[in-house]
Amino acid sequence: MPSGKRHYRLTLADALSAHERALQTGGLNGILNIGMIESALLRPYNGYYRTIQRKTAALVESMSTNHGFVDGSKRTTVILTHLLLSKSGYQVNITDKGPLDVVMEELVVSVVCHELTFEQLVDWFKMHLRRR
Repeated sequence: MPSGKRHYRLTLADALSAHERALQTGGLNGILNIGMIESALLRPYNGYYRTIQRKTAALVESMSTNHGFVDGSKRTTVILTHLLLSKSGYQVNITDKGPLDVVMEELVVSVVCHELTFEQLVDWFKMHLRRR
């Protein structure tokens, strides 16, 4: 990493807290498969994703499609993405695409609907991530 800083490592507690926040706007509480949640959290740190853009893309892809929660997986993904980026010293920088939460929700839906490949997702983050 050029900056010498390590990226924040998400935990299961982070995911459970993010899920609670996600359900504040509605949805069913519960875990379908804790292993799928843990798998999604671990993927960005398995050694294949060295840059923050690749780590973030791995998180978004896995957390949004693993469906470890009964409901709210996409909203939880948005919250965890923000947490990973902010704790790692980054932010999504968009100026002309609308409100950040709406843009991120649309991005996650595009991943879930298989409209974006992993590499396209990495490219999106390369274009939109900035150091804070």
